[in-house]
Amino acid sequence: MPHSRRRVLSAGLGLAGVGLLRAFPSRAADIRFASDPFTLGVASGYPEPNAVVLWTRLAPEPLVPGGGMPVAPVEVAWEVGSDAALATVVRRGTTYATPDWAHSVHVEVTGLEPARDYWYRFTSGGAQSPVGRTRTAPARGT
Repeated sequence: MPHSRRRVLSAGLGLAGVGLLRAFPSRAADIRFASDPFTLGVASGYPEPNAVVLWTRLAPEPLVPGGGMPVAPVEVAWEVGSDAALATVVRRGTTYATPDWAHSVHVEVTGLEPARDYWYRFTSGGAQSPVGRTRTAPARGT
């Protein structure tokens, strides 16, 4: 039976959809950390005029295989503020740290102002990361 173009495209899109479902965990670990999961700190990079990338990795025991984390996704909240105390939060969201990525998260934060300092932190399982500082790139052409 010959395969029509429509059937091949439908099958390909179906397979792509299955891959996307795996990216969104259906069941995150409900966890409370007994020790600091942010032992590796926080970082930022790839500044654009309106965006930066924030990074952290959950690893309460960084020298143990798996970092002392469960073999399940863990919810991580993030927030970006215009002041060091994060009294004025300008962006926030939630993502998942998954075992596939060693419980690290990379968040692309958009909608920021050019050439400006921002402060950020992560929260997970009742623990809060140190506050990091980042800066967006200057506006294009300046």
